[in-house]
Parts: sequence; C-alpha cells; structure tokens
Amino acid sequence: MAKTKSVCSFGLSQYYVVGIDPAFGGTGIALFQNEELTNVTRLRKTGKQSFEKRAHDLAYRTANWIYDIVTDPKNPRVGIVSPPVVICEIPAYQGTPSRSMGWKKGDLQKLTYLVGAMGQTCTDLKFGGDGNTEFMTVTPAGWKGQLSKEIVINRIRKRMTDVDKKFEPKLDIWDAIGIGLWALDKF
Repeated sequence: MAKTKSVCSFGLSQYYVVGIDPAFGGTGIALFQNEELTNVTRLRKTGKQSFEKRAHDLAYRTANWIYDIVTDPKNPRVGIVSPPVVICEIPAYQGTPSRSMGWKKGDLQKLTYLVGAMGQTCTDLKFGGDGNTEFMTVTPAGWKGQLSKEIVINRIRKRMTDVDKKFEPKLDIWDAIGIGLWALDKF
C-alpha cells in the first residue's frame, strides 16, 4: 500500500494546520501555528437530540473554535495569514467482526455524517480576503498505519517533549495532535 501524502507533500504547508479526531463522545482538536502546537481542545456533544442535530452542533462549535483562535487579536501574526488547512480523520470500513458490527449498527455512517458536517462548516469559514479554509480527510491507516494508541502517544511525546506539561492531552486530543503532525510531515 502506498504511503498517503501529507499536507506538506502537496506543498500546502500553511500558517495554521488543524488536526481533528472526530467523535460524538469527544472530538479532539489540535491547532498548529507555524508548525508549532499552540492550542488543543476536546469538544463533546451529548444529549437526546437526533444524531444529525448533534453533528451539526458539534461541527459548528468546532469551526467557531478554529475561527476564534485564528482571529484572536492576541495571536501574533507576521505578514499575510493564510486560511487554515484542516485535516480530519474519516472512518474507513474494515472487515473485522467488531468493525463490521459498527457498520451494521450505523455508528460509522453517523461518524461519516459528522465529518461531512465538519467539512461543510469549516470550509464556510471566511478569513477576509485570504479565502476559505481548506478541509481534507485522512483515514486512520492513512496517517498512523496500524499503530496502537500507546505507540502514537509515545511517538508524539518523543517529537514534542513538553507536550504533557504544556497541554495535558487526553483521549481524542492525542490523535488530533498526531494527525496535525502527520500533516506537517513530522509524525
């Protein structure tokens, strides 16, 4: 299987790169500014609403978080600021018994719907004359292959020795950081 190209491989390295690990139970988001991790968050949407309403609410909150960070006047900028490139994990069908059960129950379809809602909401973000956000997807195998969560975390810690102290990442934030590093060709 050929290695999937990252954002930098396409020549799209931007001032802001955002990695997203989407989930209804907790969406991890990591924002890199000039290839440095500067912000992380974990957004959750629980409740009794339909999955469509929960997906759109979570997508809207994700896009707003990105917009608020990028446009924060306290954020130092030098020169022209390009709209962020957002890389979001998208589920891939796997034929294993546990994964095919997720498909049969509709979990993977709902997660795919969430990714689509995030893509639409993020690409609607306007950054003045600089244009819209670029939204890309990558499968888990596309950015981390078959690596376990533990190996992903250890690899991130090796590349960013102060990540625990600065950001105290938990759960989905680890994968969001990994996706961002992958996009920057640093994973």
